[in-house]
Amino acid sequence: MAEEKKVNELYRTMFVVWGGLLLSQFLFLVIGYTSKPDLLYVDVSKPVLGSEPTAIIVMAVIAVSVIVTSFVVRNSMISAAIIARDPQKLQSAYVTGMAMADGVSLLGLVAAFVFDYQYFLVFVVLGALTIFLHRPKMSNIVAATFEDKI
Repeated sequence: MAEEKKVNELYRTMFVVWGGLLLSQFLFLVIGYTSKPDLLYVDVSKPVLGSEPTAIIVMAVIAVSVIVTSFVVRNSMISAAIIARDPQKLQSAYVTGMAMADGVSLLGLVAAFVFDYQYFLVFVVLGALTIFLHRPKMSNIVAATFEDKI
């Protein structure tokens, strides 16, 4: 019974962290649009990649590679946590993956502030979607907490 309570507590903690990071994506939009209100209105006459297309392309490549890396790193850390039966390592795995995904949204904010990139919303949406996909799973927590009984 105590182990079940511990599992539920760990899941709630990880879920709160996940929800907080997901909410921060909305706050990034608020910060971006309140700091640069001219970005709120999309001007279709401007180029899609903005005034600095090379920088935006480089940032997009970095964002996609960070997204892929976040899943690879998270999954390898989850496997290590399950093998070690260490729920704290599992929590670190999820937080690491979500923090890397959060970096994609921060790249969008940099594009908005430094390059006045009107489509920075794409970076924030990609970051939010990636964080959403990093939702903690109870099955991993159970696997990292309980010994196999077979």
